[in-house]
Amino acid sequence: MQKFFTPIALAALVLALSGCGNTWYGVKEDTKRAGQATGQGIEKAGEKIQEIAK
Repeated sequence: MQKFFTPIALAALVLALSGCGNTWYGVKEDTKRAGQATGQGIEKAGEKIQEIAK
């Protein structure tokens, strides 16, 4: 029974760790995109304020 369980447990561990790596990569990419979008929004708001101030 142990000969059957060990490869399955090892495969599950490998899948879990690879899933965590992919999730972390996705979180980093989403955060980067959100930061860029926020920066663009602030830039546009600043341009509108300059237009109104003229």
